[in-house]
Amino acid sequence: MSKGTVLITGASGFLGSHIAARLIIQGYKIRATFRSDSKSQLFKNILGGNNVETCIVADITAPGAFMEAIVGADFVIHTASPFTFKVTDINKDLIQPAVEGTTRMLEAIASSSTVKRVVLTSSFAAVVDPTKGPRAGYAYTEEDWNPMTPEKALENNLFGYQASKTFAEKAAWDFIKSNVGNEKTPSLVTICPPMIFGPVHPASGITKDALNESSAQLLNAVTSADPTPTRMPVFVDVRDVAQAHVDALDVARIPNSERFVVCAGKFTWAAIKEIYESGVASAESMSPADDYYSIRAKKIEDMMGIKWISLQSS
Repeated sequence: MSKGTVLITGASGFLGSHIAARLIIQGYKIRATFRSDSKSQLFKNILGGNNVETCIVADITAPGAFMEAIVGADFVIHTASPFTFKVTDINKDLIQPAVEGTTRMLEAIASSSTVKRVVLTSSFAAVVDPTKGPRAGYAYTEEDWNPMTPEKALENNLFGYQASKTFAEKAAWDFIKSNVGNEKTPSLVTICPPMIFGPVHPASGITKDALNESSAQLLNAVTSADPTPTRMPVFVDVRDVAQAHVDALDVARIPNSERFVVCAGKFTWAAIKEIYESGVASAESMSPADDYYSIRAKKIEDMMGIKWISLQSS
């Protein structure tokens, strides 16, 4: 018997494909959105079956984008959002798609009477405070927020990406707060991962020539003679993040709206290169990470019982 129907956006993405596969394995039906038929066909060929439905949402920022897709859904997992630093217009290419895509989903949810829980893929980018620098010895938690402003977001592409995730997550929380007391309003869980490593799922269609941002940076680290400095030395495995999204649908386990940071530990690109070449990272290669902050993910560890996949296994 199915546990319910999950509307999932970004199902062909690095993370989304892992989430979709786990949803099916764990007894959910999925309705996955795609921008085109070409991407949906590969997905159906690999994960297809009676528990898989696909629908086309060509533009997630368009008014009414998810109104048809939301019909009859019991849960929503919204992962679709730009993750790239190669943009020409920060507002148009990063901030607007993230915020408006989330807003369109929230509008659809507001029109639904069946959705019980919404899970939003946020990011550690919405948690970290870039004005504080490396912040050695500090442990970020769910209580922290990136203080990014619309003005500062336009200074560079990294700030633009951080703003896109911060503003989109805040829009989701504002929606929940503004609908307190409405019995039809679902609860919200947001998940804030740092750098995501791990295997590419075949249902994603991702290839070496078109890698997602974190995988592209990892490939550059292991193939470069001189790995670049590590700007965000905290990571989590994609399989752990995917499982966290699925577990977040369990209203009995997570009864209320929650914000979670997820993190398996620290890394450096130099350490990853050593692991790739010899299977082990030296203390010397990991030492630069000591000069940076950490993430305290005890809340999700306690509530979901997650045991993190190590850097070596990732």
